[in-house]
Amino acid sequence: MSSSRRSNRNTAAAAAAAEADNSVDNDTDNNSRLQAIRNRSRAVAEREASRLARPDQPLASLTLGHASKMKSAVSSTPFGQLMKSAKGAGGNIGTTNNNEAQEWCGPFSVARQMIAAREDARRLRLQQTEEGESENKEHHPLDHVMEEAKLEQERRENPSMNWVSRRHRKGSCNDTTNIGTNYYAKRRKRFHQQQKLMGIGGNSVPSLFQLCINYLVDNFDHVDSLGLVDHSIRVALCERLVAQGKMNGAAFDVLAEEGVETLELVDCAQVTQDQFCDAIKVLLPMGLRAILLKHCGRCFGGQAVKTIEETKADEIQLFALSLGGAYLLNDDDMSRLIRAASRTLTSIDLTACPLIGHKFCNAIGEHYSSSSVGDVTNYLLELSLEDIPLKKEALLSLGAASDALRNLKSLKLKAIEAVDDEVVAIILNSIDESSLEGIDLSCNAQLTDDVLSSIRRHGTNLRSLQLSGLRNLSAIALEAFFTPIDDMPSPPMLRKLDLSNCSQDEITDAVVMLAAKASSFRSLADAINNETSSSVNPENLVSEITNSLGLVHVNVSGACLSDKSMEMLAATCKSSLEELDIGFCAGVSDKGLGYLVSKVGRQLSKIHVWGCAQITEEFLDGHDRVDEGGLEIVGVWMKKSGGRSLR
Repeated sequence: MSSSRRSNRNTAAAAAAAEADNSVDNDTDNNSRLQAIRNRSRAVAEREASRLARPDQPLASLTLGHASKMKSAVSSTPFGQLMKSAKGAGGNIGTTNNNEAQEWCGPFSVARQMIAAREDARRLRLQQTEEGESENKEHHPLDHVMEEAKLEQERRENPSMNWVSRRHRKGSCNDTTNIGTNYYAKRRKRFHQQQKLMGIGGNSVPSLFQLCINYLVDNFDHVDSLGLVDHSIRVALCERLVAQGKMNGAAFDVLAEEGVETLELVDCAQVTQDQFCDAIKVLLPMGLRAILLKHCGRCFGGQAVKTIEETKADEIQLFALSLGGAYLLNDDDMSRLIRAASRTLTSIDLTACPLIGHKFCNAIGEHYSSSSVGDVTNYLLELSLEDIPLKKEALLSLGAASDALRNLKSLKLKAIEAVDDEVVAIILNSIDESSLEGIDLSCNAQLTDDVLSSIRRHGTNLRSLQLSGLRNLSAIALEAFFTPIDDMPSPPMLRKLDLSNCSQDEITDAVVMLAAKASSFRSLADAINNETSSSVNPENLVSEITNSLGLVHVNVSGACLSDKSMEMLAATCKSSLEELDIGFCAGVSDKGLGYLVSKVGRQLSKIHVWGCAQITEEFLDGHDRVDEGGLEIVGVWMKKSGGRSLR
């Protein structure tokens, strides 16, 4: 009996021991399985986080435990590799350091770790690169002296390198009061400060003129007549009425009262055609000289043209006609309008009038030619056509059919699909060489380098050149356009230059430097024949510059420019430059722009820096006119609560 009990106890002990061994094995298997899951989860997290952090340097990859990286469903980093563990190549991903707390392996937490280590990785990479170059480079005892001499030579050739921000000149670079200041808060403070200095914004004291305009607009329902007020006051009232949604028929009657010589409205959407006709029926015999209307599709059509035709010819003194968005005005109406008003009409400006066609062009050739029937010879001085669906034959008739454009001073053919090199050449051939002063051929995709030759031959007195959006222009042709050439007229001495949105690689420093020199030097041939390379110090050329000449408005947005262009503009346009647009010019730095502001006179009022992320507080808070006002920096992004952006 005792032996059976003893055997039962032995059997139970053996079973217990076996069960304990099995539990230990199960715990071991569970731990290893959890460890594998943890490793795989961290690998997945690192792959997802790499796309968020975008590390500067690709490191050794770590593959998933369950599949090959090439076959994994998880996308790789932009470099096709994963990040190494922060503990080094020898450590396991699932293990932690005793001195560091391990974060949860989610994508955002890993991304934060990568971003935090990015600067260290960049510095280490630069250090390794410098060490590698220094090891492979032969050293000489005079290397340091040669480097200093080379740097001094560069500073002499590029004076913008010597510009120092006011923040550093005043020693504020060591000020620790702004450490930790929110980036948005600094931008907001600068924006409000600029508005205050410019006299605008909610915190500034409005001028007496603004107070009067606001008071009149608030009580415009009770205004019966404005009396003999200036045209600029009427325009300001109209703009304010449109902004507040009060530009209705009653407001039009007050603005278009008897005795008005210029009828200018920025928005005619609420004015009916009958009301407009009644107004001009009274105004034309009383000396109305200019009709300038925008968004006039509702009020200006065939009925308005008929009213002008019915007015006696000797009572029409209209010299300027500008219509925008006149969708009711057809080709026949426009030709009849020119016939009725051509005796005095010298300026025609049409924008987005979709029904204008060849009859309009034929009417210009018929009524403005030197052989036109009548006692008075008519002269057309300004022709501006934008977004008009004219065909090539109609445009060719403007220049080929007659000499109607012989005295033209300003020509604008913008965003017209049929405009090409042949059209421009024929039209310019019909204009006297010494007459044309401004030309705008922007947004015409068919124009090429050949158009520059036509402009050069027929634009000896050209003062404004706008070629925005012409992607087919080349740098060689533009350089030749501003360079003296035998048997060719001298390059134009421009006051306004617009080369924005052309091909980026074609608008270079050489083009801008030649254009600036051509517009500023007394002896143009000598100035251009001097050294034109980028190694010349622009400050050495100041003695050859005329103070009364130089570029006034420059737009080179999207060009491939550097600080050298800023130096040349500062030297050649010191007393003339008023507005500059260098949007999306990534090569212009704080020093180049700061140097320009420090050298140009107080007439410089606006600089556009849209898309220039490289322009920092070094310039924005450190240029010479920060505390003076009068200089507006447009394009510095600053977000306002409510979703609206202020720039």
